[in-house]
Amino acid sequence: MDDKELRFRKLLGARIQELRQNKPMTQPELAALIGFKDYQAVGRIENGRVTPSVYVIYQIAEALEVGFEKLFVFD
Repeated sequence: MDDKELRFRKLLGARIQELRQNKPMTQPELAALIGFKDYQAVGRIENGRVTPSVYVIYQIAEALEVGFEKLFVFD
């Protein structure tokens, strides 16, 4: 994995975490809304350890009630 991919995964994960916490919503609540049986998968996404599929990103945006593109606004 190159540095750009790792940086992207960390930025995306941090953004998802920020939006989730602003709801406020827990990782288990988000996991339930997107159909994950293991809430720790949300933690792995937020920590940048895994890259979610486009469909999972879409589900996360729907669950957080934000536009898909809002997940990619990195400050």
